Amino acid sequence: MRNILCIAFALLLTACAQNAPIRLYEGAERNPSQVLVVRVPADLEVETINGSKAPGLGGLGRDEYQTLHLQPGDYEITAFYKGVFDVMGVNTEVVRSRIAVFTVSGQAGEVWTLDFKRPANLEEARRMRQRFDAWAANTATGQRIEARQGGLPNTITTQLLGSASAAPTAVKPAATSIQPQNAPPASLPHNAPAASLPHNDATLTTLKQLWELLTPESRQAFLEWQSRQ
Repeated sequence: MRNILCIAFALLLTACAQNAPIRLYEGAERNPSQVLVVRVPADLEVETINGSKAPGLGGLGRDEYQTLHLQPGDYEITAFYKGVFDVMGVNTEVVRSRIAVFTVSGQAGEVWTLDFKRPANLEEARRMRQRFDAWAANTATGQRIEARQGGLPNTITTQLLGSASAAPTAVKPAATSIQPQNAPPASLPHNAPAASLPHNDATLTTLKQLWELLTPESRQAFLEWQSRQ
């Protein structure tokens, strides 16, 4: 009896973990009205968000949708379809589509869903390696942004085949918080040292060459500026 209760408790914890939204912003937890919510179908594998890997974004084996909580703003999400099909009742085949590049531009309180044209059978799924029709949709307004076509996922098979379209792209390390594309750059601390050129012959030579390129008017303006420093 105790073993049965332990198993049931473990399953309950797993279900709760799958249902919990993944928070990808810094600071204290916010309610959904303060964040941008993005829903990802279970058969979509997210590779990157704004060029960064995000933890906990698994594919098959989780709930129908996985919910991401992000800061409001602009995001580029790369993802691909992954499906398992029965082959003649004796084998299975895992099919991965091309990568889709989803564009999401949302405000606080908005909910966006990543979606795609689902295959009806194995042959249709295989054709998604050549073309993957996908989009991001605002669930409230119905606004729909078509995803751009990407290359093939960078799997062990594509690496062995040497596919040019599956060449790895620069991916930032996994991040627990992801900034929107339109986020202002982080400011330097007030007492941060200013950038400076080293004092050596190469610097002096470069300054002399720049001086020779200046017009008489530019030289006069520079000398006036220097006298005020």
